[in-house]
Amino acid sequence: MAAFIKYELRSDALCMGERTKGGIFRPCVKTAIPYSQISGALRKKFGSVQIHAAGYLAENNGCNRTNYFAYSPRDKAKSISKVPIKLEFLSKVHGTVFVIVNDQILNLPERFEIYMGALISKGFGLCQLTKLAVLEEKPPIQGLLRTRIPLNRKEIFGIRNVLQPVYGYLFEPSSPTTGTYVLSLFENSLVIAPEFLIYPKKGG
Repeated sequence: MAAFIKYELRSDALCMGERTKGGIFRPCVKTAIPYSQISGALRKKFGSVQIHAAGYLAENNGCNRTNYFAYSPRDKAKSISKVPIKLEFLSKVHGTVFVIVNDQILNLPERFEIYMGALISKGFGLCQLTKLAVLEEKPPIQGLLRTRIPLNRKEIFGIRNVLQPVYGYLFEPSSPTTGTYVLSLFENSLVIAPEFLIYPKKGG
């Protein structure tokens, strides 16, 4: 069975999501911390493609507030601004990240910073991670998935069975700078998986 390092994630302003080609609005992921976002940021920080992580945002009142920001990308070749884009971002971000334990991440610091998401050059995306615990995988339970994980990575996260999938696509990094879009399980997929990847039952 796999083990996971549990981290608390904090950020002042975070924009996770992808703009549809040709679109002028860029929505933000508001509940999950997708595999693509956090694994890519950790790999860039520590220089290893063997880091695998996923997580979710807290549902506490007062955190993860939705905000909007407009900016005009510039065409460097023509030195002109393009049509303004409006994007969603989250402020007062609080989340939880789970990193799979392997030989590549045994020496991760107790506390460190990463940059994640869009518009880092404009002040978004600085995240502080603080180690909370090391979790041993326990017998899986049935429930609704709380994060976004590539289908070809479900086994390493302890997802034993997919009963009712909610599919989408994630950019899976294969190096610090490259990757491909892959079929993925999105939040609210009905799965049999470790309890910490599952939404808690209402009233529980």
